[in-house]
Amino acid sequence: MSDGDFDVIVIGSGPGGTGCATLLQKRGIRTLLVEKNQTLGGKMISIESDGYAYDLFPHGQVPMHQPAFEEIFAELGVSEDWAPGLSPDDPRDMIRIAYRARDWKEYRSVAQGQAMSDPTPFFKLWDIPEAEQDRTFEFMAQMIEAEEEELDALDDVTMHDYLARHGVPDAVYSYLAFHANASLAEPIDRVAASEQIRVMQHMMLSGGGGQYKGGFGQLTKVMIREFEKNGGTLSRSNRVERIIVENGKAAGVVTAKGTFRAPVVVSAAGLQPTVLKLVEPQHFDKSYRDYVAGLEPGWGFTSIRYFLNRPVMDVALYVAYSDDSWWNQERFDRCKAGEIPEEVILFMVNHKFYDEGAAPPGKQVLVSGTICSPDPEAKEIEGLWKRMDEQMVQLFPEIWDATERREYAGPKDISQLTRDSVLPGQGGECVGVGSVAGQCGKLKPKSQTPIPGLYISGADAGAAGMGTHQAATSAMRVADMVVDYLGTLQSGSERRLVSA
Repeated sequence: MSDGDFDVIVIGSGPGGTGCATLLQKRGIRTLLVEKNQTLGGKMISIESDGYAYDLFPHGQVPMHQPAFEEIFAELGVSEDWAPGLSPDDPRDMIRIAYRARDWKEYRSVAQGQAMSDPTPFFKLWDIPEAEQDRTFEFMAQMIEAEEEELDALDDVTMHDYLARHGVPDAVYSYLAFHANASLAEPIDRVAASEQIRVMQHMMLSGGGGQYKGGFGQLTKVMIREFEKNGGTLSRSNRVERIIVENGKAAGVVTAKGTFRAPVVVSAAGLQPTVLKLVEPQHFDKSYRDYVAGLEPGWGFTSIRYFLNRPVMDVALYVAYSDDSWWNQERFDRCKAGEIPEEVILFMVNHKFYDEGAAPPGKQVLVSGTICSPDPEAKEIEGLWKRMDEQMVQLFPEIWDATERREYAGPKDISQLTRDSVLPGQGGECVGVGSVAGQCGKLKPKSQTPIPGLYISGADAGAAGMGTHQAATSAMRVADMVVDYLGTLQSGSERRLVSA
């Protein structure tokens, strides 16, 4: 590919990058999409091999009803390729939750459908006294029905403090602490109440556990197909080395394969790598660079893939947690210091529940995960893998007995596929930055940077809610912002390359 000029250059092919690039190209804006890896998709990578089709990492916190990707597919005119793994009205139990209170010897479990319309089974699972059930129900209803104005007031309040205000039973606190870990990859005493409640609302009202036939990678395939069909230019295995800034505005990128010019650059490579590595320091005020460097990265999610010689998992998602297995900041710090916990949370996705073609006949593939440090060089990862395997033996012996082989992945893999590590302990985030109290909601980083023409797309900026859904929502919003900006350039008789 020769050096050339474009209207927009998008960095990174994750949901935030691919979604934005595909929408822009559909709108007639000449777009270059640059990806550092040969494989496309970022965290939305799916593998097709030996008759299996599964996600590289465990997904599950995606709304069943009206996810952002469905809206993107509609604008692209390919709604016929929208292939969710389940109907939103599928009546089957979809998730099985196993829980152990601190003073119980054994785990207890309950199964539920896509949305939690009746909390009674949970009250039984948690062993909440009947006298406390009405008060607990009222609290949960208040949380789920909270309006945006109410949530905005909780941007700088931790979920721990929010729950303390309401005096919830210990079992409810424990569940929400687990949920903070599994759905947001954050500790309950750091995550913003507004962010966690929004995700809870998605799950309970729109159904969590959205998945797609062939895995999330099928979304990437369709969007890239449409991107190229509409004239977009894709450059794989091409690392962006620098974002060009001239006269205070974005002007293109320098890559391993040449220099490319454009009046707009959209980075889906992560806010911190973009500001602290790709743009030369003199182009940002020190205060902005310090602000970006101070944003707290979310945790990572390390995973094990279990390949089974027979079908043993009868729902789409399995989760297991106890009062001792979820992490707050103190528990995380202990693990980071080398104290591997006796128990960890487990989150498992059964791809064949969504798609019969996800595994050969008579077999299953499960993608399991637990929280970990986002540090690509984290030393505790192998210890966590060991605990995950031990708990699989203990809690799901039928899965362990049916396992033919296992594959392991951690924050180093995530960083290699997505964002570079530019700060100590950062790079392998499950979601991104901007989920903790004081850094999300109305306080979340903006997609438009202080440099005109430079935007951030993805889970780091401009949206809220579930991970990939949040990234795709950001992609749609940034696409609109870019169109408006290019229109401003055109109306102002400034240099404009748009051919539409």
